[in-house]
Amino acid sequence: MLGGLIRKVFQTGAVPSADEAQAIDRVVAATDARLALLPGFRKALLPGVRISRDYVASLVRDWPAPMALSLLSFTLDRRIGLFFSSPASLRAALARSESLLAFFHTPSLGDEAVALLVMQRTDTQRYGLESHNGELRGDVPQVVVSFDHQRVVLPAASWDALRAQAVLRGQDMIAHVIARRLSLLTQERSELESELTRIRLRLASLAHPEALLIDAMPADDPLPHDQAGLLARQAAAQTRLTELRGVTELSGLLELVAHMLTHPQDYFRLEKETLCLDRMGVLRTGQGEDAGTEICMETLHLSAGEPMRQVVLPVRIDRRAMDELMRSTMAE
Repeated sequence: MLGGLIRKVFQTGAVPSADEAQAIDRVVAATDARLALLPGFRKALLPGVRISRDYVASLVRDWPAPMALSLLSFTLDRRIGLFFSSPASLRAALARSESLLAFFHTPSLGDEAVALLVMQRTDTQRYGLESHNGELRGDVPQVVVSFDHQRVVLPAASWDALRAQAVLRGQDMIAHVIARRLSLLTQERSELESELTRIRLRLASLAHPEALLIDAMPADDPLPHDQAGLLARQAAAQTRLTELRGVTELSGLLELVAHMLTHPQDYFRLEKETLCLDRMGVLRTGQGEDAGTEICMETLHLSAGEPMRQVVLPVRIDRRAMDELMRSTMAE
């Protein structure tokens, strides 16, 4: 109670900690460095940074048990065979991770790392064969789930350290999505300004038919050729441009970034999902003789402007098991 009274009187809650100040600086650097020129930009972004941090922390709180990545687990754990085509592809994914190699080159960090396995998931519709009550049927609609672009990221010596790194990475991804959204708005503004210029030129040519105007626009230019259509298009473009100027100019930009930070769930979601896949990656119902292998995963969904769906799984890598995998696959 006393602490709450002190914060209320002296407004200490509006003063960012060192970590929060660094998070604000990363958001500004990722979105628009000019925001740092505005007075009070830290105070404006602080609530959103705290909300997005707490939101990401809630997503990584209940991760499933880590999946071991090794030559032995590739043989025993059917899930790994669905993620990697062979032990050699598993070795290649581990060898590509510079952060994992750096972890094991630091003796003080220990002999075991926990990390995140990030993969791109693709669902493909097809017709295939299926056995039903001993009868083989053809042309059965199926969904084949495949995984590629495997990356091992954020190796750490403990769960707490991994979660802390994941929170920072999640905040950076939210900032990336916001930056992408701002870039699209700026691009739309530029296109509207160009369109309005073309509309004015076309209206001028209609008002003065005797004047010589060279129209270099392509034949499939979507602008109308009649005055009424041009005026209607001009009014709609001007209205939208006015809206965009309000959020793409510096003061409006700060307000927009602050708003997006306070609504991270609109741009960044991590959802638990369970799939049952057979050895060929065909999606099953999880019932019957060929129920498939159950895979529990976290699926990362970004905003509609960022059409990306990635699978995130916690994994465990032992130094000796990794060395064994490297020797075995290199010998092949």
